Amino acid sequence: MRAFVLDGYGAVADHVRLAELADPVPGPDDVLIEIHAASLNPIDFKIVHGDLKRVSKYQLPRPFGFDASGVVLSAGARATRFKPGDVVYARASRETIGTFAERVALPEQFVARKPTAISHTEAAALPLVGLTTLQGFARVKARAGQRILIHAGAGGIGTFAVQYARHLGLEVTTTTSSKNADFVKSLGADRVIAYDRENYLDAGGGYDIVYDTLGGAFTVDAFKVVKRGGAVISLSGPPDRDFARREGAGWLVRAAVWLMNRKVYAASTEAGATYCWFFTEPSGDQLREIAGLVEDSAIKPVIDREFAFEQLPDALTYLEAGRARGKVVLKVK
Repeated sequence: MRAFVLDGYGAVADHVRLAELADPVPGPDDVLIEIHAASLNPIDFKIVHGDLKRVSKYQLPRPFGFDASGVVLSAGARATRFKPGDVVYARASRETIGTFAERVALPEQFVARKPTAISHTEAAALPLVGLTTLQGFARVKARAGQRILIHAGAGGIGTFAVQYARHLGLEVTTTTSSKNADFVKSLGADRVIAYDRENYLDAGGGYDIVYDTLGGAFTVDAFKVVKRGGAVISLSGPPDRDFARREGAGWLVRAAVWLMNRKVYAASTEAGATYCWFFTEPSGDQLREIAGLVEDSAIKPVIDREFAFEQLPDALTYLEAGRARGKVVLKVK
């Protein structure tokens, strides 16, 4: 089969190449999936650049990519949920990445039936952003009536999060460019702060939840607008202090994590708010929940651009530029 492999860390053009590999062999609990579409996420170019080397060590070269939609080709002896021909979508784990390929073998518990109302391209856009949002909102016990600020509402994560928050009954404020203001309102945002016209830090605060999709200064500044007793969910900030324990990391990683997040925790303490950071976990059960939301028209996948399979390096470069409205997807088959 053809698959894109990462053979080193650095520039995309230097370390992402298309290779011929043997077909993956499914284990007894796995399903082998013929991939029709795979979507890109910021974590993909971060892996290429080596940003996650401290927390996710990979033996290179290896395939990568997390999200896929396709058709089951075969199932292992103990895999009973799916049969050949079933149309599915999935999110790989950090250990099983490899969806930028023509086929992938994944544990059946990572897989769910694709929503029938949408295409493979649209389905491939959902797993990581959907699971991240469901798991993040669950961690902070998001509920109807709360006020949430979602950064970058027109991005891949943002387009899902705005719709999901609205579905839960939260009051949604989001940041985006003025050209995307009407678009994110159409997704369900109650209020839009156009960053090219106003500073969200000057637009009031008191949010129960801040969904930080940007990192950097935005992570620390989130504590300036979250209410006392509220929570900041960060996808791009430093790991929280419980991360090293959860991962069973050694003292060197623990010390590095402490140094990385000391400013965030100082801001968190001063604001009297919780800081939440986590790795998204694959879950077929939650993908079935997301499929139900799609079938009920509560969630609509948003695609910015499709690239041909052979154009993965160009797609990664395009995504990293930060101008995509919604998801960037590879059309594999």
